[in-house]
Amino acid sequence: MTIYLCENIKRLRREKELTQEALADFLGVTFQSVSKWERGESYPDITMLPEIAQFFQVSVDELLGVNKALNEEEILEKIAEYDNLTDEKLKEKLILELKEKYPNDFRVLLRYMGYLIFYRDIRENAQKILSIYKTIQQNCKVDTIRMCAKRYLIYYYEELSKIDGSGISFDDCESIIKEMPRMRDGQECFCFSYPENHPNRDEKIQEAIEEQFFLFDTTLNHYYFWNDKFSIDYKISILEKILDFFDFLYDDGNYSRFWRTVMYDHGHLGHFYFAKGEKEKALFHLRKSAELAVQFDEMDRVTVLHSTLFGGKEFDKHTLGSNHIAKSRMKYLMTEKYPLSDEFKASDEFRKIIEMLE
Repeated sequence: MTIYLCENIKRLRREKELTQEALADFLGVTFQSVSKWERGESYPDITMLPEIAQFFQVSVDELLGVNKALNEEEILEKIAEYDNLTDEKLKEKLILELKEKYPNDFRVLLRYMGYLIFYRDIRENAQKILSIYKTIQQNCKVDTIRMCAKRYLIYYYEELSKIDGSGISFDDCESIIKEMPRMRDGQECFCFSYPENHPNRDEKIQEAIEEQFFLFDTTLNHYYFWNDKFSIDYKISILEKILDFFDFLYDDGNYSRFWRTVMYDHGHLGHFYFAKGEKEKALFHLRKSAELAVQFDEMDRVTVLHSTLFGGKEFDKHTLGSNHIAKSRMKYLMTEKYPLSDEFKASDEFRKIIEMLE
C-alpha cells in the first residue's frame, strides 16, 4: 500500500502558512529534516507521528494518507475491472458508481468520457463530454491521460461531422489530429533504448512489434473492409492476405492479442463468400472461425507463445475481456448478424458449425 506521509506533511504545512523552519522549531528537529521528509528522502521517527498529527489536528491515519492509499487500491482494482468488461450494462453500472465516488479522479473521468462517446448519444451528452475534456487538458499532468482524451475527442468530432446540422465539420476533427504526436514519438519507438542485459528488453521489443501490427491491421480494416468503394472480391483478397500474415507472425497458432481479429476475419470471409454464392468456401471459413473460438475458450488463461517472433512471450487472454466467451460471441454473429439466408442456416453443415459453439 502507498503511504502519502511526505506529501501530506508538505500540504498541511502550507495550509497553515508555515515555513519548514517554523515546523522544525515546534517539533525540535532541524529544518533540513523537514525538507527531507517532504522530498521523501527520509521519514520522521514513528514516535513523532502522534505529535505531528496533533499539531496539524488530524489523525495519524490521515497524516499517513491511509484512507487515500486504500482509495487508490480500490480505484486501480475497479478501473481494471471496467477495462475488462465487454457487457454494456455492466460497464454503465460500474462507471457511474466510480464517477459518483471519485468525481475528481482523472482516470475515472477519462473512462466516463469514453463511455459517453462510445455508448451514449453524443449529441445529448455534448456538454458533459467537452467539459470533461477541458478539465483533463487544463488540470491533468499525466500525458497518457491527456493524449487519450484527445483521441476520444477525435472520435467524438468525427462522428459529429457526419451528422447534418451538428455544427461540427471534419476541420474540427483534423485540428485535434494535428495535435497528436507522430508514431515515432510513441514509447514503442524507444524499445531499443533498453540495455542488452535489461530483464525487460525482449518483452518491450515484442510489445513494440505487436503494437505496430495492431496499427497495421486497424488501418487495413478501416480502409479496405469498411469502404464501400471496394468490391467483395477485393475485400476477400485483402482479408485472406491479412490472415496469411497473421499465420506467418504467429506460426504456433496462438494469436495473442489478435485472437478476436482472426476469428472475426474468418467469419467475415464466410459471409462474403456466401454473398458470392460460393457455399463451400463460406462454410470453410465459418467452420474455421468456430474452431478457433472453441480453441480460445479451452485455452488456459495465461499461455506462453512459441512462435518464431514471439517465443517466450506470455499472453493473458483476459486482456481481451475477462468475461469474453468466444463461442457465444461467434454463435451470435453467425446466427444473428451475418447476412446469411434462412435456407443456408438450416443446412446440416451450418447447424454442425453452430453445434460446435454451444
